[in-house]
Amino acid sequence: MGVASGQFEPADGYAAIQNECSTNHHDQTVLDLSVQTEAGLVITCEGLAILDYSKEFPSPCIEVNIFGIPYPFYGELFPQQVTLYERQFS
Repeated sequence: MGVASGQFEPADGYAAIQNECSTNHHDQTVLDLSVQTEAGLVITCEGLAILDYSKEFPSPCIEVNIFGIPYPFYGELFPQQVTLYERQFS
């Protein structure tokens, strides 16, 4: 199962959960978050977290982490990462 992370770009609704994302970096399941591609395809995963450090550091300091993206779906979303991983063993 794959993991992906990157810079988070908040949408209008983020203000409603920003405090939780800034203060709770351990368990955000109460937020019932989900993630989807730009095309609107839901990315199934075991969990995700938004880590907001924007109060402590200058922008951009909000990161999203997506855990447990199943294979082969991970490979469809991130083929370059799969190729880099496979090259380690060839």
